Amino acid sequence: MEKADAKKRRLRKTLLIFCFLLLIGGGLWYARPVGLTVLFPGIKPEDIDVTLIHFVDDQRMETRNIQLSAVDPGFDELLTQVETLRFHRPPWNLVLQAVPMLSDRFAQTKLVADGDIEHVYITLAQSVSEDRRYAQLTFYVDEWSYRDFDRSVSLPLIMFNGKEIGQALARDFWEIAMPVDS
Repeated sequence: MEKADAKKRRLRKTLLIFCFLLLIGGGLWYARPVGLTVLFPGIKPEDIDVTLIHFVDDQRMETRNIQLSAVDPGFDELLTQVETLRFHRPPWNLVLQAVPMLSDRFAQTKLVADGDIEHVYITLAQSVSEDRRYAQLTFYVDEWSYRDFDRSVSLPLIMFNGKEIGQALARDFWEIAMPVDS
């Protein structure tokens, strides 16, 4: 009888270790570096809309915009810049997908340095029959997130040197974007 109990305990322990390793492996796989093709499976952008927002002071905000379709010059270069970005999805995104109200609890006040462009919204659109499919990458001061409108998902992303890369990209976009009259 004791041998059977010991064997059951070893089996449970082995099963528990296996499940733990499986969970760790799944988390590492989910957090691997990914680009647009993984974040937005199947999307083939036909239009790109980039909106940039910079607060000059407490009273004044500047907005610039880039709108390109696949036939416009510069579309392929802009899309390539966005496609080369690599992000890590934090494993806790799976929990945030299950309980979306938790994402509001992680919001933080951002410290904006001189010259920082506060918001960058990169919206990709594709015509699918009569409907349009949208996906969006967002950069806010120093953090990235993505939104897939089809799946109603809006989750944070991690990028090593994310602020530096995001601000450099924002400044490049700012130079070619057109001012928006407000």
